[in-house]
Amino acid sequence: MVKLRFFSGIEGEVGGNQILLEDGETKILLDFGINFGRWRSFFSFPLSRPRGVEDYFRVGLIPKELRDRETGLVGGVDACIITHPHSDHYAGICALPSGENAIPVYLGQATHRILKAKLESRRSAEAKAMAQLDFKTYRTGDRLQIGDVEIRPWHVDHSTPGAYVLIIHTTGGTIVYTGDFRLHGSFGKKLTQKGDQFWQKLEGEEIQALICEATNFGEPVNPISEEEVERLMHKCVEACRGLVIVNTSTSDVDRLRTICRVAKETQRQVIATKYFWPVLEALQEDEKLNAPKPKVDVIPYEEAVDEIKKRQSDYILLTSFYREKEILEVEPVPGSYFILSSSEPFEEEGEIEFSRLKNWLNLFGVPIYHVHTSGHAFPMHLMQVIEALSPKLLYPVHTEAPQALARMAESLPGVCAVLPEKGVEYRL
Repeated sequence: MVKLRFFSGIEGEVGGNQILLEDGETKILLDFGINFGRWRSFFSFPLSRPRGVEDYFRVGLIPKELRDRETGLVGGVDACIITHPHSDHYAGICALPSGENAIPVYLGQATHRILKAKLESRRSAEAKAMAQLDFKTYRTGDRLQIGDVEIRPWHVDHSTPGAYVLIIHTTGGTIVYTGDFRLHGSFGKKLTQKGDQFWQKLEGEEIQALICEATNFGEPVNPISEEEVERLMHKCVEACRGLVIVNTSTSDVDRLRTICRVAKETQRQVIATKYFWPVLEALQEDEKLNAPKPKVDVIPYEEAVDEIKKRQSDYILLTSFYREKEILEVEPVPGSYFILSSSEPFEEEGEIEFSRLKNWLNLFGVPIYHVHTSGHAFPMHLMQVIEALSPKLLYPVHTEAPQALARMAESLPGVCAVLPEKGVEYRL
């Protein structure tokens, strides 16, 4: 008997995916993230952090049903598989045991490099616990045999390298778990053109269940490609007479490549704050990723801050997390631009931080441009994938509006959408 239980990332939650797959005696966690909306309801960074794993269980960030009474950690699970290196999909692994009772954690090679770099740059108890785990890496083409279950990871495009969909062969049929993915990024378009997308590879195979992210349902979405982001960013940078400040994700290599190309075309040098360096340096080990080269394509902010102040029109400054520290140090001259090249804040704490940043930018007379495309599939592309796979069961996850995807899927013959509830057992 094959069973699915969803503990987080459902019922209107974006992120924090925690899915338990059971096939006979085999139990596997499909992602084990933390929902940071709930995290911020009880904690704040850096002053009020969890005191230990106990707090994660106490406030419901990690399900008590999975807790082993003797160790106080997650138990009774054969393996955990992480689809990509975003913390809303992996941060819960701090509650997994290491040492003799270790639960193996499978993750892509690029994800392992990124996660290792992040953990080495942090001092928290959670980071130290994660660093001791039993990591096992995979790539596309591997077949992971865990008990009665065989899992084939397949590469997909997302706003970070190392993202995979999981094609899961169980005794009850094939389950596909998308993790987070998109078709409109540069890599996604190449995969589609080559016929190398997971849904193209599964043509003709009967799919029992599709666990599908639907982040872009329920909110307005601007359906532009990464190529269009580059064109718009080039237009902004070319028109700017002062410093260009770009706020973007530290692990979005696609976007970092875009920014470096624009910098070269407009004869500027890219400068990045310290938060970008662990990931950039870690990704140099994989030449296929073609990540920007540290100290060649991108220069450390600390080494260039004095030069930036003297010749602001020669530089693009990369920042992240709506930080204003470097902006205050540099004091952008009139004619400078700020480009928000990431999602707008979606929770109260982020809105407060962004509001504070906007106040400083307004004080300096710096206009704000939003040049971004989502790391998640557009609704029209989700329907394309669902129609191609034609699953018997569809489970929407990672979305504020699961009912919207379920309603839209009613137009597809033979697809039954199920809105998962926390902790409920679903049998295939």
